[in-house]
Amino acid sequence: MAHPLTSLRAALGLSQPEYARLVARTHGNLGLGRMAARREKVSRWESGRIVPEHSAQLAMAHIHGVPAREVARLGWPFWTHLATGDGVPLDEDARADLRLHLPRGGPRPAAPRRPTGFALRGDRLAAQMHGALGRLAGHRPVLGHEAAGQAVERVDWIEARTAALEEQMLASLLPSRLLLAAAHTEHRQVVRLLATAGHGGAAARRLLLLSARTALLCSGFSCALGELTGAEHHALTAVRAAAAAGDRRISATAMTQLARHHLLAGSAADALGLLRAARTAAPDLPASTALELHNCEASAFAQLGRATEAARALDLAAEAFTSADRAATGTATDPEAYRRFVAIGRASVWTFLGRPARARPQLAALADSLTASGGSTPSPYSALWFLYVVNGHLALGELDIAADAVHRVRALTGELPPVLAADLRDLLAPHRHERLLREALDDLGTASAP
Repeated sequence: MAHPLTSLRAALGLSQPEYARLVARTHGNLGLGRMAARREKVSRWESGRIVPEHSAQLAMAHIHGVPAREVARLGWPFWTHLATGDGVPLDEDARADLRLHLPRGGPRPAAPRRPTGFALRGDRLAAQMHGALGRLAGHRPVLGHEAAGQAVERVDWIEARTAALEEQMLASLLPSRLLLAAAHTEHRQVVRLLATAGHGGAAARRLLLLSARTALLCSGFSCALGELTGAEHHALTAVRAAAAAGDRRISATAMTQLARHHLLAGSAADALGLLRAARTAAPDLPASTALELHNCEASAFAQLGRATEAARALDLAAEAFTSADRAATGTATDPEAYRRFVAIGRASVWTFLGRPARARPQLAALADSLTASGGSTPSPYSALWFLYVVNGHLALGELDIAADAVHRVRALTGELPPVLAADLRDLLAPHRHERLLREALDDLGTASAP
């Protein structure tokens, strides 16, 4: 079985020398001092011959989104399993390893909590995107022979299951937590195969692309659950893996999705930088990705108070919607999903610009579209989008409509993601003296954690 560090490195699409440079750079950025970037170090860590110095472990933990306290608590290499957790149960091998170093009774599930912040922001985030763009610009086609036998069959089935999960991204009746668990299972399988196959040959390119696609799924479903820290981790993995495979469109899609996560965390400047990188990665974007990009751009400009540029981006989003709607004709894609993207884009822009009255038509249309009986299949993002609906109507003083929206999203989702349920409670808390909103809070109180 591959060393867990090998799997983590493979998930990023990095060779041993590249990973050594990333660890050394992070080591310096964290103020831990200079560190030699030698491939031999990584090779020895992955072979189990030596244990990394504590400061090197802290740098690696930072790269993979593991808190420093867990490095000290679990020790090497057991903390590395947390880098692939993100709320999804660990596999049996990982649980067995952790049980050796945890208090009697084994690991206990953590209580739902809000994201503590992104690992990369500002100049450090820009540097990561610059590195990915440089890798795309200098990419050469991978040559080599395809793997044979069972390995190919296994990859074929993973690709088929991944494609099926990608169809669930726009519309699904399944809870997002189950979709995330399924995507995470596929991603772990791909990472293990990639760690075994290495980074040479056509088989490795297939696996790198699958690593990027499954990481994108994990990122999207994490976002749908309100778990933005996990969403960021997976989106960064998708950017690196797609760049390693030389796929410009998936790289641009991952950058755009990462921009959406930064917008939700309130970082408009970082979002705009990511969107510029996405355009550079793939100037000719698919209509669906272009729609998301322009929507993100409109929201970012609105957060910064740049109304004219926000309105222009909304116009470009509408043009992209027309193209996406036309492309969906005759396919399994539900055009209603794209209409929802347009509605939430316009609603968020006018809300950010302090003009919620202009957002009212989009908020109403979105709520009706998401919850219409006998209508189209809901989106995994329904609960997240209803935050905009509730917030918009509260801003308008329409407390009865806001309360109704809470009941509707509870009926639609069955069980609200805990992080989003907590966000809704925070929105409603200042109005608990109103009977209707107090009843809505009581309804949220019955939401059971997954």
